[in-house]
Amino acid sequence: MKLEIKQQDTIPYVYFVSSMAQQSKSGMFGSLSSKSDLVGGIFDRWINIIPESVSFNKYFIPKAKELINTDKSVEVISDFFMYKPNKVGIAPDVFGIKVDNKTLPFVKYDDTRSKKDYWEPQANCPQVEVKSFFGSKFMVSLRNQHYENKFLVMIEANINSDYLLSYFDKTLFNKTIEEKLLMPDIFIINNTKKLISQTKKVIFDKDNLGTISILKTTTAKDFMDKSLKLLKGEVPKYFKEAKERKQIIQPDKYEIEKYMIDYCDYQNNTKLYRFKKEWQELFKKSSKATNEKIEKTLDCNISNPHKIKIIGSTQNSIIVMPDEDSLFNGKKLKAKKQYNIYFSTFGAVSNEEYFMLKSEISCLENKEKDLVDMLSQIIKKN
Repeated sequence: MKLEIKQQDTIPYVYFVSSMAQQSKSGMFGSLSSKSDLVGGIFDRWINIIPESVSFNKYFIPKAKELINTDKSVEVISDFFMYKPNKVGIAPDVFGIKVDNKTLPFVKYDDTRSKKDYWEPQANCPQVEVKSFFGSKFMVSLRNQHYENKFLVMIEANINSDYLLSYFDKTLFNKTIEEKLLMPDIFIINNTKKLISQTKKVIFDKDNLGTISILKTTTAKDFMDKSLKLLKGEVPKYFKEAKERKQIIQPDKYEIEKYMIDYCDYQNNTKLYRFKKEWQELFKKSSKATNEKIEKTLDCNISNPHKIKIIGSTQNSIIVMPDEDSLFNGKKLKAKKQYNIYFSTFGAVSNEEYFMLKSEISCLENKEKDLVDMLSQIIKKN
C-alpha cells in the first residue's frame, strides 16, 4: 500500500529544516554524513523525517480510529525541538498525538535524569522509531541508540528528485527569466544529432512529492536479535543478483569444489543462513588488495545449500553449479547450470550497526496490531 506525500504534509518540516539551516553559521554538521552542508544538502539528509508523520496520520491513526469506531480529530505530534542528541539523548520519533486538540505526550524531557538520557517515556504509551529507506536499496540497517523497548516502523520512501521545486516561489521565475536562458542559434553550427537542447520550462505546481510504503512494523529488539551486527570499521557485503553464465567452466578448470553448506550455518530464529569466516576467504583469494577491511556478508535465504556446488570465485562473486534446482535469495538456480552470484559492498560503518537484506524482513515479528491497539486505547480514553 503506497501513501502519497502531499505538499501540505511537509510544510512544517520544511520550515523546521529552514530554521535549522539559518541557525547554523557554516552549514549543519551531519552525524550521518560527517560533513557540513548548505541548505540543499541539509534538506536531502533531513527529508527522511517526513515519513514519520505521513505514516501515522495516513495509516496507523486511521486504523486505530477504525478499531474503536471514533470520529475524533487525531494527529501525530512530531519532534520539532532544537537540540544536540549527543548531549540530551535520542528522543523517540513520535512525540505523541493530539486528540481533539488535547496534547498527549508519549515522552517528556527532564534534564535532571542521569547519563544525559533526558527523555522519559510515559506509561502505557508506545515508543516508536521510524526508519526510512530511500530508493531501491538492498539493505536495511539500524544503530542501537537505546532502541530496545521501541517499536520499529520500517518504511520504503520514493521521493521525487524535484521535490524541492514545489516550495519555490514560482512568481520569481517568470517569462523574462525563461527568455534569458534561451541560447541564440549563433552558437550552433550543426546539431544534427540533437545532443544539446534548450532549457525546458520548469513546472512548480506539483503537489505529489512522492510516496511511502510501510515495509514492516516490528520491534527494534527483534530486528537487532535477527540481523547481522557489524562493528566500527567493518564493511557490509550483500547479495545483489545472480546470472546464468554463457561461458561454461569445464570440470578440470574448477578452482573450488565445495558446497554452500560448507560456508554457512542455519539460523533457527530467521530461517536464513549466516556465513562463516571461511566464506570471506573465497573472495580474498581473488583480490589483489592488501590490508583489506573486514567484510561481513548479510544473511541469505538459501534452499538446498548442500546441493549448490561452488566451483570458482572472483573478488565480488562466486561461481556455482547446483546439483538440483535451488533458490538463492529468491533467484531460481537450475540444476547443472552455472551461475555467477554477485555481491556488492557498502562503506565501512562508523559505529556498531545491525544489517539485514530488505528482501528478508519477512522473518521479523509483525507488531502492527500491538501498535494500533495501543494507539486506539489512548484515543479512546481521551
